[in-house]
Amino acid sequence: MTETDLPKSEPMQDNPQELVGFMSNDEWQNLLSDVNGLIQEMEELAFPQVKERVFLLLAGIDTIHREALRRLVRLFKEDVMEQVVTDPAIHTLMELYDMLPPNVERAEPSEFNFEFGGGGAKPADSPQRGPVSFPHWVPALSVADNLAEGKTLECHVDGRILLLVRMEGKFYAFDSACVTNGASLKTASLSKYTLTCPHHSGCHYDIRHGGQIGGTKRIECYNVNQDEKDRVMVGIDMDFKPNLPAF
Repeated sequence: MTETDLPKSEPMQDNPQELVGFMSNDEWQNLLSDVNGLIQEMEELAFPQVKERVFLLLAGIDTIHREALRRLVRLFKEDVMEQVVTDPAIHTLMELYDMLPPNVERAEPSEFNFEFGGGGAKPADSPQRGPVSFPHWVPALSVADNLAEGKTLECHVDGRILLLVRMEGKFYAFDSACVTNGASLKTASLSKYTLTCPHHSGCHYDIRHGGQIGGTKRIECYNVNQDEKDRVMVGIDMDFKPNLPAF
């Protein structure tokens, strides 16, 4: 199938598909309702340890699906997603994982929309609904040696502008924005573990944890590692663990 073979992007209710895959759209909706009911039953399990293990399993499956879908979507050409989500089943799947294109409306009401993790499922009408973030690694450098020792590099990673630093063989990454007014740190100078802001006198940061030296603010830092291909990977949407020496 070529891109031109795909259905035109129209509101889902204006482009119904009576039969898709192995079941009709009505059968699909019934399946969602049945699964929704089963999840609610699991919320009421009488054995806390069993309930915890059940939702741990669901959270693991959820993460597998999120990672696979994220990689799949990145392969799509421009505007392809808007076309394929006219299918109700695909629309539901992408809505479930908050991957609908910004110009595509969510179904109202959402029949099946849960997040697994943090102690259970959260229904779609939760007051804190919104885009779901999940931990993932993104390549910042295709080869580690693209950044020399003692140097800095401003780069775009997963929609963020980060400053990457290499010091004593280790890599550090943080937002390339001064906490004073958000000015870029692209031309900041580096002396050992101290980064000096080029815009504000006396404004220095410790690259190991992002803290402003002599101040209380800090720039957001990210975990960094090197994979088996010698790529420098930055951890997005995960808890940051400072790379500090042990005494």
